[in-house]
Order: sequence, then C-alpha cells, then structure tokens
Amino acid sequence: MPTRFGTIFAQWGGWQFVSNTSLTATIRPNSRDITASAAISRYVTTKNDHFGQVGILSVVSNGAPENFSPVRPHIQRDNVTEIRFRSESSDVSLRTNLRIDYWQ
Repeated sequence: MPTRFGTIFAQWGGWQFVSNTSLTATIRPNSRDITASAAISRYVTTKNDHFGQVGILSVVSNGAPENFSPVRPHIQRDNVTEIRFRSESSDVSLRTNLRIDYWQ
C-alpha cells in the first residue's frame, strides 16, 4: 500500500477489551483524509480451541461504502465520513488498539 506524505493534522487512538464477544466502534471523521489501523496488543487464553481478530470492518469514503470480509488491519482513504472497527473473540481475552491519523 502506498505511504501518505504530509502533515498529520490530528490523531485518534482507542482500545477495546473483548472476551467471548464482538464489539464494533464507529468513528465519523467528518470528510477527512485518513490512515487507520487496528492491532491486537494482548491475547490471553487457556483453551486449545480459540479465536480472536481485530480490524477495519467498513469505511465510507467519497460517498461510497466499502465492506471488508475478512476485516483489514490497515487502510488509507480520502474524504472519509465513517469508519467501523470490529473486535471479536471466542475463548480468548483480547486488548486491541485502534488508531486513526487525520491528514491536512
């Protein structure tokens, strides 16, 4: 994926803690150019059969919605009005980091 050059106007960071469930976070950047990423920062389980993932579920940029299946760990889009992160787990506890860089 190409790298964006320029000045970061602002950043947003968040996290979710998930255990045997799914969570979705919706952020509305108000028509901004963004780079977004999602990562697992902690993964704890005592089971042999477990599942955990985090990523970007969907984005609306330039008025066009995109849905991702499977979720994506990183995207870069212009004129974003909505982005959705999804964290899900089964028999595992996850701490996930979510990040958006807003570009000037």
